[in-house]
Amino acid sequence: MQSHEAGPAVFSPGVALSRLLGFGAVGAAIAGAHLLFGIGLPCPLLSLTGIQCPLCGSTRAAGALAEGDVAAAWGYNALLVLVLPILIVCAVAWTVELAGGPALRPPKSWRPLTQTKIYWVAGVVGAVFMIVRNLI
Repeated sequence: MQSHEAGPAVFSPGVALSRLLGFGAVGAAIAGAHLLFGIGLPCPLLSLTGIQCPLCGSTRAAGALAEGDVAAAWGYNALLVLVLPILIVCAVAWTVELAGGPALRPPKSWRPLTQTKIYWVAGVVGAVFMIVRNLI
C-alpha cells in the first residue's frame, strides 16, 4: 500500500506574494491612519511588560519613511528599514515570475525552499532583533 503523505510544500511565489501584499496592506493602512490622524495601535507586549516586540515602532517608522526621513525610521524600527527593500525586491521578482518571466531561485543549499523555512528564518531574525533591541 502506498502512502499518500504530502511532503513539505514547495515555495509558491503566488502564495508568498498574496501574503506579503495582505500584510503590507494592513501595515499601510495602520501607517496611513498614523500619518493622517496621529493614531496608532499600541503594542500589547510593550503595554504589559515594557518589552519591545520586533514590530514595535513600525507604524512610526513607516510614517517616517513615507515622509522621507530614513534616520527617524531607523530610530523607530531598524529591522523594518532593513527588511522593507528586500521585501520590495521579492515582490517585484515574484510578480515577474507570475507574469511568465524568469524565476529567481535561491542557492541550491537552501532548497527545497518552503514557506515553512521562510517563516522560521523570519521568526529567528525577529526574535534576535527583539532581544538585541531590548538589551541596548
